[in-house]
Amino acid sequence: MTAPQYATTPFAVANQCRRFEGQVAIVTGAAQGLGRVIAHRLGQEGASVVVADIQGERAERTARQLSEELGGTFVPFAGDLSEAGVADRMAAQTRERFGRIDALVNNAAALIRLKLVDMSEELLQKGVQWNVWNTLRCCKAVVPQMLEAKYGRIVNIGGEAWRAGLPFHTVLAGVGKGSMVGLTVTLAGEVLRDGITVNCVSPGGIETAADGDPDPLPPSGFRDPSWNPPEVMRAMGEEMVARNSLGMGRLAHPTEIAAAVAFFASREASFTTGQHVGVSGGMVML
Repeated sequence: MTAPQYATTPFAVANQCRRFEGQVAIVTGAAQGLGRVIAHRLGQEGASVVVADIQGERAERTARQLSEELGGTFVPFAGDLSEAGVADRMAAQTRERFGRIDALVNNAAALIRLKLVDMSEELLQKGVQWNVWNTLRCCKAVVPQMLEAKYGRIVNIGGEAWRAGLPFHTVLAGVGKGSMVGLTVTLAGEVLRDGITVNCVSPGGIETAADGDPDPLPPSGFRDPSWNPPEVMRAMGEEMVARNSLGMGRLAHPTEIAAAVAFFASREASFTTGQHVGVSGGMVML
């Protein structure tokens, strides 16, 4: 079977580091797409990785695939992290299994792109639950253990649409991803002198299908297709062209985002905290 070819393949970032030997990382939304690539990168650098996702079977499959490919330890965790108690259980199981939690990457999200007036009450609730509550609960679950260890790295995955003011992103970016920036700064301030750093990486457009999965899901993945109607995606593309907001003129290969996440999750980022960095090919500058 011929491997699929992606437009961003020439821009894939090769890893030449081993910064996470003996460390343990949790990556949420890691069953596919960007989360899978981040889990791969951290594991490739030596970390034991908890592959957390609401898609239980796919999380197990991804953990097994990455373990076979890299020879490292990848442990699946299934659950809706926006629900009370689930993130606490994830943190407790990770601590019980490995005795530590060194890094948390908050990648899980509900990518619902609709105008506010077109969103049902159900989608509004889901947009907040899966873009805000999950991240808050995960941070609250791991911080006590990081405080005890006097060490920790938290990396929140934001997005550039809130800074660009793109339509169809009021809940996803304005409420969800935009709130990641405020959370990053204020939580960083709470743990400023406790050996814990908190930073935010905001991608622009990503060719998430280039995640290395030998049996990828269709573009809509497990999500309801109504979250991203074809007419909305077309209108978004036209809007970006009209605004000249395409930056380098291409999508990012997911490894380009994962490389930035790996830096913030590493010991090397010891003097960088409360920062928001756009990794979007110049879609938004400063």
